[in-house]
Amino acid sequence: MRPKFVASPDGGSICKSTSKYFTIGDIEIKEEEIKAGKEKALGLYKAVEAYLLANPDVCN
Repeated sequence: MRPKFVASPDGGSICKSTSKYFTIGDIEIKEEEIKAGKEKALGLYKAVEAYLLANPDVCN
């Protein structure tokens, strides 16, 4: 997954991502598993965003 963050009109950010999955052998990835993984990643991005908004000097 390659996330791209863009500014949102309300001052936050929007995360846009696309993914490609390649499996080995007869393994099948279910749509529910993909959605669950994306939700976990989104939760992490939201936590990082909240931290950076609360601590704007951390990246200086």
